[in-house]
Amino acid sequence: MIKSKRDLFRYLQQDIKNSHFNPTFMNYLFSDMWCFHRRLRRLEYFLNTKRGKFWKIIIKIEKYRFKKISKKLGFSIPPNVFGPGLCIPHYGTIVVNRKVRIGENCKIHTCTNIGADFNDPDSFPTLGNNCYIGPGAKLFGNIKIADGVKIGANAVVNKSCEVEGAVLLGVPAKIHS
Repeated sequence: MIKSKRDLFRYLQQDIKNSHFNPTFMNYLFSDMWCFHRRLRRLEYFLNTKRGKFWKIIIKIEKYRFKKISKKLGFSIPPNVFGPGLCIPHYGTIVVNRKVRIGENCKIHTCTNIGADFNDPDSFPTLGNNCYIGPGAKLFGNIKIADGVKIGANAVVNKSCEVEGAVLLGVPAKIHS
């Protein structure tokens, strides 16, 4: 969670490194993906550190800007879910519940849904560091995913995986070697 300006810059630097952004001035101005990352991290910074009437106005402006770029790209990603090093390689639908927690250096592809179980709306996934989530993957329920786990395209994960570096494939997802 971003708790200081130093954290903000660390998160942004890690996002640049993991996403392979070319941090040129033109990309800073015109890259929608980089704009999304900046808006997400700035909003997290303001939500976690700023208090008072003046900052409430700034936070509303930042929420509006974040929502605008999120809609443009098709993302429904709330603040304070992903650790530093978030990588989203493509535009497209990504839906993440606000109570989900995902560690550092996560790579997430399009058409992904990470959320609560239908029968238990208070149970949410927790993913470790260095996870890869393939296109079309669905993760739901009170599950824990270990560090370095790779979730294949269109996999449906509804059970925990405590094996580090495992590969989950299929419907329902099972460990493959």
